[in-house]
Amino acid sequence: MKPIFKQILKYYLKYLTKLALFFHRPMIIIVSGNSNKYFIKEEIKKILLKKGFDVRANPKNFNTEIGLPLSILYLKSGYGCYTNWLPIILSAPRAVFSEFPKILVLELGTSAPGDMKYLLSIVKPDISIIYSITQRYLDGFPSLEKLIGEYEYLAKRTKNLLILNNDAELVKNLQIGANCKKIFFGLEKGGDWQVKNIKKNNKGQGFEVYLNNKKYKDIQINKFGEHHVCASLIGLIIDKQFLNYAE
Repeated sequence: MKPIFKQILKYYLKYLTKLALFFHRPMIIIVSGNSNKYFIKEEIKKILLKKGFDVRANPKNFNTEIGLPLSILYLKSGYGCYTNWLPIILSAPRAVFSEFPKILVLELGTSAPGDMKYLLSIVKPDISIIYSITQRYLDGFPSLEKLIGEYEYLAKRTKNLLILNNDAELVKNLQIGANCKKIFFGLEKGGDWQVKNIKKNNKGQGFEVYLNNKKYKDIQINKFGEHHVCASLIGLIIDKQFLNYAE
């Protein structure tokens, strides 16, 4: 895709998306960080659908400057083919006033300085979840501080609730300067919500969840890996906290 066409498309989709969000005013939940976004997003979506809410989430990895508006407007991508983009461009204005969900659960990705600022010029998060910030994903950034700055920008612009990984010091420190309620979760260092006693079994893995140092629930999931445990834990947090912010 030629740069000039990409820029025109980028801003065309941006302003149609902003119009749709202004018109429908959905609640916006953001999932961000260097890893585990997809599993956390899918767990939150599953929890909210079980509660009976109308929910839309990013398909695949549609979490950047063009993918995010496509996700919100519920449009396909034309990828690198100009002829595929033409019907999408023509149908986009209709998507603004089409049936719209009450809740958006959106991944936000950042691969260069300024990405988060641009994405947050489109969406205004009510709730944000940040799982990890690691040096393994420094491609595109001149320093770790620049990468952290992307997530600081998100934290400071979250309206109601910021959910942070207490095990990751760089993520935990994002609480500084954020003017909303914060909830901390973890497997090792704990926090408001903590997982203990993870045990693998022939069905997946079981674990105990503690809330404010008191046992809250026993959980069994049919998946393996700590990333799935954390996704399940965040799902529980949303399940308990969400109605406070759903009005």
